[in-house]
Amino acid sequence: MSLLLTPLNSGERPIPFDELVAKVKAELPETLPRDLNEILIALDVDGTILLPEGASERVLEAFHALNESGATVVIATGRGTEGVRPVWRHLEADTGWSVCSNGAVAAHWSPTFDDGVEILRTHTFNPAPVIDRLCEAMPDIYLGVEVHKGFLISRTFPGPVFFEDTWVRDLQELRQTLTPRLVAMTEDMEIMEFEASIREMGIGDIAQYAVGWTTWVDIGPKGCTKATGLQDLADELGIASNATIAVGDGMNDIEMLTWAAHGVAMGSALPEVRRAANAVTGSVENEGAAAVMCALMERARE
Repeated sequence: MSLLLTPLNSGERPIPFDELVAKVKAELPETLPRDLNEILIALDVDGTILLPEGASERVLEAFHALNESGATVVIATGRGTEGVRPVWRHLEADTGWSVCSNGAVAAHWSPTFDDGVEILRTHTFNPAPVIDRLCEAMPDIYLGVEVHKGFLISRTFPGPVFFEDTWVRDLQELRQTLTPRLVAMTEDMEIMEFEASIREMGIGDIAQYAVGWTTWVDIGPKGCTKATGLQDLADELGIASNATIAVGDGMNDIEMLTWAAHGVAMGSALPEVRRAANAVTGSVENEGAAAVMCALMERARE
């Protein structure tokens, strides 16, 4: 399974892993419970737990050890539910929780469920007003609306950018389809120009959006973020607010890093993302997410 949506390595200098774990552990708040059965940790996917080639051995070991310790480990991602399936394969797991589509969809995964997953909740919105603004400002825009099992797209996107199935449909069908996520991309702009254009259209006035590391934007229901999806899941599972941790690197992680009792930005994160966090770990190539998981387990054993 291609991981072309995963950012390239950051080029961060190598950091000894033990040194990184010690730094992360020292920064954990005293108010965080030591009993891992009380902890919820939300992990972003691309650029956080996955390299372009997949999960490292250290991330795999830490992920499984933390799950076995009793912690609630949640995959929190902009990917749709079907885009999370290959994540579980990379993690060599088939059971767990995910907050998908930037918080619009929550899912529980287990081989005991039909198709391996139970959708707990889905928030949708009417994409028509956003599509109209995008098409007016960028006539050559590529559009896709998330549906069950895949995306309805306005035309074939350049390159293998979807993990899910896609079906080309006319624009009117896309406009009329309630969706948890609208995606759009262009090949004709630089990212700063693209970000400025999205902002100037006033998309944020009518929907929630996050621009990725390329000229790609995820758009969802207004007020729906990874943070709101995680809060709903924490409430359902009885996780206290002081027992939440989030790890991420992207602009769509800012809300969850602020929401968590302890937000940790990856070393490759943009300055805006770092500012939203309580601490910074190593980049994905330095296995910064594994360092957070190992630090939690070391602290619990003390």
